[in-house]
Amino acid sequence: MPASTYLANKIANHVYRATSYTSPAAVYAALFTSTATLAEIKAGTLTNEVSGGSYARVAVTFGAPTDGDGSASTVTFTSATAGWGVVRYVAIMDASTAGNVLTYAQLSSDVTINTGNQFQFNSGSLAETVD
Repeated sequence: MPASTYLANKIANHVYRATSYTSPAAVYAALFTSTATLAEIKAGTLTNEVSGGSYARVAVTFGAPTDGDGSASTVTFTSATAGWGVVRYVAIMDASTAGNVLTYAQLSSDVTINTGNQFQFNSGSLAETVD
């Protein structure tokens, strides 16, 4: 998952300019609808995040990286009590609400979440790669 503009700037400032950056205590998966764009998410625009129907971000636990690659354990969202629409993107956030996009990606295919559906990323399917 590529780094957002926010995270890229934080890392560059930390490494090259000795500007302090404190990692978040927890990170969260957020889902975005098909009305979002990768450019908006990279820039941190959150207006197209799923809302309503019992949607809430889910805390994510990443394993220790190997050769710069780390992956998350299973991430399961609550069952939708109303339709969430067509989900097209995921982002890793630094807060359970609002906050900043850290990394982001487009799903391999769009997923329509209807009432009663439960969205899940299987263990290892959310991965962070430093190339």
